[in-house]
Amino acid sequence: MRDMKSEMGKSFSQSAGSSDRCSCGNRKRPNFPTCYDCAQKGKSNGYQSSNKNSKSLRDGYLAGGYFETKNGRNYIKEDVFIKWAQDISTDLRSEGMSPTAIRNYFNKLRAVEHNYKVTKDFDKTRQDIYSFCRDVKYTENRGVTPELFTKFIDSNIALAKKDPEHFKAFIEHFQSVIAYFKDKK
Repeated sequence: MRDMKSEMGKSFSQSAGSSDRCSCGNRKRPNFPTCYDCAQKGKSNGYQSSNKNSKSLRDGYLAGGYFETKNGRNYIKEDVFIKWAQDISTDLRSEGMSPTAIRNYFNKLRAVEHNYKVTKDFDKTRQDIYSFCRDVKYTENRGVTPELFTKFIDSNIALAKKDPEHFKAFIEHFQSVIAYFKDKK
């Protein structure tokens, strides 16, 4: 009986070998690449990509802004809905952005839009936009969202804060990014 217990103990310790350990030596939970502490510190072998290797926005992104003028009127460019949205979506997925995180930020932006529709005060909406940017930066610093997402938001906010028309174009663009984000890789 004693030999049987020792054999079972040996086989258990062998099967639980190095695969249950993080690179720092701490135990990790099954099916997770790192231990909790390393994931919180944002080590490069954790869930999110390392900020040191972060991508930049593609050349030509938002070149010339959201609008093209036809017959004296502004119309949102096709690139806002298709090309730029597909590119950003692909790049954010490759950087480790989760569908839940991007959807949460879109919902926050929709709340800002709703507040504007109720108040019709774009100066107040600008304040909400700035706090939105702050929240995005905070989650990047915590390792929840990639740096590329912050770059995406910052470059769009630079245009969106101009006036309600630009703000609406940013919301349309963000919605298009989400639509392509759900595509299969």
